[in-house]
Amino acid sequence: MRILAKACAVLLSAAAAALAQPVVSPNGMVNAASSVPAGLPNGDVAQGSIFSIYGNNMGPAAPGVSATSFPLPTSGGLSGVSVQVTDSAATTRYAILLFVYAGQINAVLPSATALGQASLTVTYNRQTSAAQTFNVVARSVGLFTRNAAGSGPGIVQLYHGTEKPTFNDISNSAIPGDAAVLWGTGLGPVTGDETQQPVVPVPLAANAEVWVGGQQVPPSNVAYEGRATFAGEDQINFTVPNISGCYVPVFVKVGNIVSNTVSMSIGASGGTCSDPLTNYTGLNLQSNGLRQGSLTLLRIAEQNQLPPFGTMATDAATGLFDSYNWTQLAASRGIGVSVYGACTVYAFSGILATTADIIAPTYLDAGTLSLVGPAGGSPISITATNKGVYNKLLGGSNGFPAPPYLSPGSYTLTGTGGADVGPFTSTLNLPATFTWTNMDAIASVTRSNGVTVNWTGGAGYLLIRGYSAILTSPDTGAGAMFICLAPASAGAFTVPPNVLLALPASALTPAYPLGGLTVEDVAASTTFTPNPPSGLDLGNFSAAYQYTTTLPYY
Repeated sequence: MRILAKACAVLLSAAAAALAQPVVSPNGMVNAASSVPAGLPNGDVAQGSIFSIYGNNMGPAAPGVSATSFPLPTSGGLSGVSVQVTDSAATTRYAILLFVYAGQINAVLPSATALGQASLTVTYNRQTSAAQTFNVVARSVGLFTRNAAGSGPGIVQLYHGTEKPTFNDISNSAIPGDAAVLWGTGLGPVTGDETQQPVVPVPLAANAEVWVGGQQVPPSNVAYEGRATFAGEDQINFTVPNISGCYVPVFVKVGNIVSNTVSMSIGASGGTCSDPLTNYTGLNLQSNGLRQGSLTLLRIAEQNQLPPFGTMATDAATGLFDSYNWTQLAASRGIGVSVYGACTVYAFSGILATTADIIAPTYLDAGTLSLVGPAGGSPISITATNKGVYNKLLGGSNGFPAPPYLSPGSYTLTGTGGADVGPFTSTLNLPATFTWTNMDAIASVTRSNGVTVNWTGGAGYLLIRGYSAILTSPDTGAGAMFICLAPASAGAFTVPPNVLLALPASALTPAYPLGGLTVEDVAASTTFTPNPPSGLDLGNFSAAYQYTTTLPYY
C-alpha cells in the first residue's frame, strides 16, 4: 500500500507540474500593435519591435504585471517570467519584458536578433515551455489602435497651432494641414541598450510611406519616422492631407510590406466628423453615445467557378438595432471606410473572411418588423432572431425558400416598436440592379497587379470586397480581406497593389481556392419616420445588390 501511495503521489506531482507548465500557442508571436496572424505578408516580427506572445500558464493571473522602471527586465525576469529567443545564428538572448500575464506577454525583441527563423521559450516559476518558431525581419510596421487589436480607429496624436496635443477620434477630427503623429512599432532596429529609456527619439531612415484615404502623403510632408522615447515604440510625424471623412483609412508601407490599416477622422473644421455615409452631425456622442437601427434588403448572387455549384441567388432582409457608449463607439470600426477611392484591410484568423467588429454593442429591442413589396399582398413578418438582430430569407434561386422576391419598386417597412425603440415606418424605392460586366473575365487575381472591376448601371455607392486565406495547419488558417468604396457613377474601380500586398497568396484546397471577390451596390437608402424614432439617434432603411465569385489570389 505504501508503494502504491508513493506512486500515486509521484503521478499527482507530475500532473500538477504538467498543468503548470507554460504553453506558447503555435504561431502565437505577433506584432503587438497590429496583431496580424503569422503567415500573412505583414505577420512577421521586426527586430527591435514590441511583440506579443499568446499561450497559457505563461505568467501571473489577471490583471497581470507590467514593468514599472528602467532598466527593463530581461534575464532577471518579471514576476517569475522570462523569455528566451534563439535566432537563426544560434545565438540566444532574453527578450525585454514589458507585461506578463498567464495568456499574454508583451516584450521587445532585441534589435541584435538575427534575421530569419527564430525559436522562443517562456519560463515561469522555473518551468519552461516547449519552443515555438517565428520569423524575424528587419522592418514590419504595426500601428496601434483604440481596440488594441489592430483594426479600427488608430492611436493618432494631433497638433493644431499652439494648442495642446490631443488624440484623434470621431468627435475630434484632424484638420487638413495640421501635424499628426502615428504611433506604432516595427520601423527597424536600433543600437545601444534597449532596456534603458531612450533619452531622445532615434530616426530610423526606413523610407516609410504614409497613405491616407488612398493617397500617399508627399515624403516632404513626413517630418519624422523613428523610435520614440520608449523601448520598441515608434512614431511617424506627418501633415494631415486635404481629405475628409469619419473613417479615413491609414497605413504605412516600408518596401513591399504594408502595415495594418487603421482609420482616422478628418474634417475641415475639426470637431465631430461628417461624410456622405456617416451622419453624426448634431449628435453629442461623447455624452450620449450612439443608438442606431437599420434594415437592409439584400440580393446575394454567388458564383462558384468550380462545378457542380454554379450560381446561387438569395434575397434576404437583415437588420441591427444597437447602442454604443462613448468608449465603445470611439474604438469601434464603424463602416470601415468612408472615402471614395480608398480601401481598408482587416486581418482574420481561420479561413472564413469576416468583418465582425470586436467592439460589441448593446442590442436594442425594436419589436417586430414587417415588409410590403411592390407586389403588395400580406406583410412579411420579420422577427428578431436575437435581441436587436433580424434575419429573414425572402426568396431565392430554385424556389428555395420561395421564388425571388426583390424587384424594382416601392417597399414599405414598418416597426411596431419594442422595449427600447419606438414605432416607425419607412418607404424605399429600389432601382434596377447593376451589372458587373467583367466578373466572368476575372478568374484569378495577381496581387502585384491590382484588380479592376467594371460595371454598368447602379445607384448610390459600391463596396468592392475581397479576401484571401492560407492554411497554417490542416485545421486552422489565417487571411486578410479588403473593403473599398466607390460611387456607382464611376463605372470602374481598381484595387491597388498596395492594398493587395496585405493579402496572402490563396491556399488551393481540393474543394475550392480560399479567395473571393465581391461587388455590392448599395443602391437605395432612406431614413425612418419619425426621424429618428424614439430611442434612436439614427434609423436607416436601405437595399443592396451583391455579386460574389470565388477565385484564388497569387
